[in-house]
Amino acid sequence: MAEKKKLLQILDLLRMLPRSNCKECGHATCMAFATYVLREGESPEKCPYWQPEDLAFVKKSLAEQGDDSAYPDHLFSARKFVQERVSKVDFTAVAPKIGAELTTCGNETCLVINLLERLYRVCKEEVEPVDQGEHDLWEHILLYNYVAEGGGRPLTGNWVPMESLPGSLAKRKAFVAGCESKIAAAYSGRPEALRRALAALKADFDVPENNADVAAIFYPLPRVPFQLLFWDADLDDDFPAQVKVLFDETVLDYLDIESLVFLGEKCAERLENFLPTDKE
Repeated sequence: MAEKKKLLQILDLLRMLPRSNCKECGHATCMAFATYVLREGESPEKCPYWQPEDLAFVKKSLAEQGDDSAYPDHLFSARKFVQERVSKVDFTAVAPKIGAELTTCGNETCLVINLLERLYRVCKEEVEPVDQGEHDLWEHILLYNYVAEGGGRPLTGNWVPMESLPGSLAKRKAFVAGCESKIAAAYSGRPEALRRALAALKADFDVPENNADVAAIFYPLPRVPFQLLFWDADLDDDFPAQVKVLFDETVLDYLDIESLVFLGEKCAERLENFLPTDKE
């Protein structure tokens, strides 16, 4: 069997670029330049700061992969669509409504948004984590959608399940599979480990009127709280571990249903990263 070809990704280019956002290439950030090189056929030589061996490697790799990409076309189409929505947003006006902080990147006003206890800088052309670590384009789309929705009513503290949200019927199954079931399976028999993982996300455990083994409220995004309820497995009654996530009734003022499903998946992924190596 032929070896599967490894395609260049945006982070591969970023590791070789200076990441100074000097704009000499014509783009606002090195991230934007890397994206255009991979998806729009931009010449990598527009950046004058490559190490010669890195530039040679990138040019050779681009020639070999041709029209192939590490990312599907629909992902870039979705990103482009939501970028166009964000281009019309007044960041200064929207920042207090969505719990973002204002910052500047050169002459541009940008937002800093906390996603699962990691800060991201959101500009109209690009999104990047403040720590410049690993990330993906789905996070860009999620954050752009959060900004584009523009916020809405103040949180009420009235908690509702996904199935009660308008338009959620087709997405409920995906949320259960990608979020609730994953967390339940990962932490079955490990309630204390789940508490520690949620504590790392700055969860509040003062959740009244529930019979769950673990109950917590945390904020994956500044105006999108999750109330997570976990019932551990009961082997005597053949009862598997279960998780239920509730939302503030205003949640659709801040995210559309599809973005909410993806946010749930990111929550499960982050919580799984906190798993202990040995069963407790």
